Amino acid sequence: MHFTYCPDCGSKTVPRQMGDDGAVPYCEGCKKPLFDMFSTCVLSVVRDPEGRIALIKQSYGQQETFVGVAGYMKPGETAEAAALREIAEEIGLHPQRLQFLFSAWHESRGQLMLCFCADADAAAAFTLSQEVSQAKWFAPEDACHAVRPGSIIERVVRAAAGIS
Repeated sequence: MHFTYCPDCGSKTVPRQMGDDGAVPYCEGCKKPLFDMFSTCVLSVVRDPEGRIALIKQSYGQQETFVGVAGYMKPGETAEAAALREIAEEIGLHPQRLQFLFSAWHESRGQLMLCFCADADAAAAFTLSQEVSQAKWFAPEDACHAVRPGSIIERVVRAAAGIS
């Protein structure tokens, strides 16, 4: 989001040089820069002790391929807490171990994706939210073929499975 008006006082912003950042929208009334903002999301896969990977199909949007469990971070929430919350909400699993894999910029959505792999103690049964139409455990190679080629989730699956 690029600020044309100050979200606090409503004044029109003016460009102001901010060091290495160049011209940044600035509110002269509040005396503060308003740097561009974007949404931060988490994207996770769950792995069972046998190395299988859980993927989902959402109940909305495209249905051709599987995806990972994803969602927006809430204010005041850590990325780790958001990942565990989304896993619990969407597929009903409560993994105790979580590993950060990498971050990726999702260009078409203008979002920063923080990608994780969570380890489940067992291949538990799923409890699906209304956002999820299907969840399934996949062998690692099968998981790579179940997602959209070249996507961020393919990178997550490969990293979680240790496949280059």
